[in-house]
Amino acid sequence: MSDYRINFGNTVGPSDSNKLYDMLGILGGEDELIITLDAAGEPSQYDTIFKVLEENEFNVSTKGGHEGGKYHIIAKRKG
Repeated sequence: MSDYRINFGNTVGPSDSNKLYDMLGILGGEDELIITLDAAGEPSQYDTIFKVLEENEFNVSTKGGHEGGKYHIIAKRKG
């Protein structure tokens, strides 16, 4: 099992989406992906990331919030 990390900052743009898709192709069944965003970002961006992960059959959980300044999305393949 390996842990992979992506840091997006407070804005998720097209190049970030491409980076996410590239990373999904690398992840094995036991691997975990942790995506970190600045909590000050637009919440609708989180929805876009959730949608990509769910469409690619990942279980998703979240951690963090506005107090800590960071928002973490933790993804692991279903199954």
